[in-house]
Amino acid sequence: MVLLVTAIFFAMAGSSYGQETDTKPSIWMNGGVGYCIADAYDSGAAPMSLLGLGTGFQSGVNLEWGRCCFQRQSRYRLGLLVSPFHGYIIGMSEGAEFLYSLRDKKSHRLHFWIGGGVHGEGSLKVLPSMKTCAVSSSVYGNFSVEGMVQYDFAFVQDDTHNLLTAFVKLRLPLVGVVNYPGFSYMDNYASNINLVNTILSTYETRGIFFPGASTDVGLRFNLPNGNRIGLSYHWDYLTTRNRGFYRFDNAFHAVTFDFMFKLN
Repeated sequence: MVLLVTAIFFAMAGSSYGQETDTKPSIWMNGGVGYCIADAYDSGAAPMSLLGLGTGFQSGVNLEWGRCCFQRQSRYRLGLLVSPFHGYIIGMSEGAEFLYSLRDKKSHRLHFWIGGGVHGEGSLKVLPSMKTCAVSSSVYGNFSVEGMVQYDFAFVQDDTHNLLTAFVKLRLPLVGVVNYPGFSYMDNYASNINLVNTILSTYETRGIFFPGASTDVGLRFNLPNGNRIGLSYHWDYLTTRNRGFYRFDNAFHAVTFDFMFKLN
């Protein structure tokens, strides 16, 4: 019902939002909600793959002007771990990116974008059955290169407006830094009762090249008033590979309903 009401609200928004000019940026506020699957692997003293199910949220802002696009986005994932131990996993992502269009004419149906961005991502796992090692967290900071392909179709209004856009986006972190536990990839709170000392003494911080990948695949419905509604699949994966004493991997899969509201 929430999705239906939101869609009707978007469709009924004033048609003045559809006025576009090339001299000032077009601005969208966006948000989304959906389902996610968490898949984490800790290769420590007791190697195990953790699987969780949950929900995901995202929000952000998009600016487009000429052949340029700036995107600022936040993603949050909350999952219930179901195998092999019960617990919780939380994923957070903050990022900003700039993309440049190689095909800028509105008459073009196929569009290619290329650019880069900076992202910070973290996760928190809670496994009560692990007692003093029940909590584990990781934080990544990455510089990435990005590319996107869009295809517009279902043109109306004398081929001046396309109702549907399909897109595929790939983000490859080139270099970054990661902070993660150094004791079996879980916090050892028995080592020190001071939380800060525990993190400083049992965590590792390392630079890493090519720490993972991220993809977005989706279909977007473009309303004549400039608002957009879409369905997309996101896959975010980060790993330490074999740097340090243990390997640490995090992956989130999410299917999300996306809403973009045009502000000008």
